[in-house]
Amino acid sequence: MSLINDYLDLEDNITALEEVRKSEQGQTFDTYRSLIAKGRVLLPYLTAEGLAFGPSRFLGYKNNTVSEHVEREHRDGRETTPRIKQVLAKEFGFTTSNTSDDVADEHFVRFCSSLDSTPDNAARTYWITPEIGDWLADHAADGAGAGVSDQDLEDEVRVNQSLPETTRESIIKARLGQGLFRRRVIQAYGMCLITRLKEHKLLIASHIKPWRECRHNPNECLNPDNALLLSPTWDALFDKGFVSFSDQGVLLLSERLSKSSRRVLGIADLKVSLTDGQLSYMRRHRSLHGFEVLV
Repeated sequence: MSLINDYLDLEDNITALEEVRKSEQGQTFDTYRSLIAKGRVLLPYLTAEGLAFGPSRFLGYKNNTVSEHVEREHRDGRETTPRIKQVLAKEFGFTTSNTSDDVADEHFVRFCSSLDSTPDNAARTYWITPEIGDWLADHAADGAGAGVSDQDLEDEVRVNQSLPETTRESIIKARLGQGLFRRRVIQAYGMCLITRLKEHKLLIASHIKPWRECRHNPNECLNPDNALLLSPTWDALFDKGFVSFSDQGVLLLSERLSKSSRRVLGIADLKVSLTDGQLSYMRRHRSLHGFEVLV
C-alpha cells in the first residue's frame, strides 16, 4: 500500500478513524480501540467532543481503513513517521517533529479511557500542530473543571452580584496568585516553604485547594491557609500534582514523577511545617491528585 502524499490524504485517514470511533460497536470498533491503545507515535486532532488521536502507522498509508489495517498491524511506523513529518512540514511551513509531551499524554490517557481502553505502558511521542498547540495551552489536563476555560470561570465570578465588586476582583486576581491574595500569603509565610528563599519577586502564591473549586467562597479563595508560598519549580511540581504533603508535613512524590526527574531535582527525604489550616486543605490536594497517604 502506498504512503500518503499530502495533508488531504492525512485528513481522509482521520475521517476513516472517526467513522469507526463514532460507531462505538462491533468488531471493527474493537480493532480501532486496540489500534489506539497500542499507539507509540500519535497525531492529536480536534473533534466535536474534544481531542482525539491517530497513530502514525495508520495515518501514514493512503486511503487506509481500520479493517484493512489489520493486515499491516505488525508494522511499526518506520515508513509512515518520516512521511507524516514531510506532509506536516509542507502544510504548515516548518518542520514538525514528533516529541514527548506530558500534557498531550495526559489527554491521550483520558481519550483511551473514554473508549474503555487502557493504553500500553510505553513511551509515546506526539506531533503538535499549531492548532493543537493552542488548544493544549487553553485546556489544562487537570481533572476538576476540564472543558471549561478559566476565562469562562472568571466571567462567572464577575457577574456574581452576591459579592461586592472589589471582592470579585480580588478573587479573579487570586487565580494567578496576585493582588490581595498574594499579599496575604507573603505576610503569612514570608519565604518559600521548601527552599526558604525570601526574595518575594521570585515566589509564587499558589492555592492548595484549586481556584476553580474555591472561587465562589472568598473565605477559602483569599485565605492564606489555602495557600503555599513556593519558588517557581516547586510551585509547578505542587500545582501539577507531582508532589504533595502528608499530615505530618512529609513530602510525598507522585508515581508520575520519573526517577530521572527526582535525581535532577535533588529530591530526597523532606519534611516541612504546615499550619493546621493548611493541613485541612492539603487533604483535598492529596485526594485530587491520587496520593494514597492520607494521614
